[in-house]
Amino acid sequence: MQLTERQKNICDIIKENPTISGRRMSEMLSVSQRTIERDLSALQKKGVLQRKGYAHDGVWIVLK
Repeated sequence: MQLTERQKNICDIIKENPTISGRRMSEMLSVSQRTIERDLSALQKKGVLQRKGYAHDGVWIVLK
């Protein structure tokens, strides 16, 4: 499965901080929050990421 460089960076960031917000990731990677949301959605569809908990009180889990 091919991931973009940004998607790989997102996974690395989440491994270090599973509770990080999309806004914070967008600041770290210098892209819009919408771009992060699209990447997170794509990573979930590929089975790489999973979200546990609620929108503002959950954690990301890197599966692969």
